[in-house]
Amino acid sequence: MDSYCDIKALPDPEIIQSAVVSELMQILHQLLPSFGGRVGLGFPAYGQQTTLGGIIRVLGGREDLSKLHAHLNSNIDVHNYALLEKLTQIPDGVKKHAVYQRRQTKGNSHYQRMKKRHQSRGSWTDERDEDLRSRCMVPLRMPHIQLRSKSTGQNFLLFVERRCSTESQPGTFNGYGLGLNGATVPVF
Repeated sequence: MDSYCDIKALPDPEIIQSAVVSELMQILHQLLPSFGGRVGLGFPAYGQQTTLGGIIRVLGGREDLSKLHAHLNSNIDVHNYALLEKLTQIPDGVKKHAVYQRRQTKGNSHYQRMKKRHQSRGSWTDERDEDLRSRCMVPLRMPHIQLRSKSTGQNFLLFVERRCSTESQPGTFNGYGLGLNGATVPVF
């Protein structure tokens, strides 16, 4: 990982910034899997007003990012809603790193499956019910974006958790550009 480019959501009085970032993430999600986990994303304004912020930082090797940059540069939606900055080398001496990971909620459907499973085994108790409710029914309070699944057509929320570190952890990234197994991106 030696290069990066920023994608900055353009201010628009008719569209909120988080909706623009969601659309940009949808575009990136279509492109990132073809890079085999070598391209990661960072969010320099993470947590601003409990959102991911208006900047998506795309990080990776120069060759991969050159190809990705060309794809993004030819996308009309990227030009309509964002400013795609030029490819730049990551500064030397970066001392801070972050892991951006997907967090998934365990909601009512998980609770119902677990309840049914334990009832069929005869192991359902009031204590188990209380424990499951306390773990499954707690909403996540962290930055997220709304995406649309290509396979099912359903909308879903992608919650993103950030953990900061002083050490770099190499690894791969998923189709959303989020770290797998603790893979970090530099923060600058």
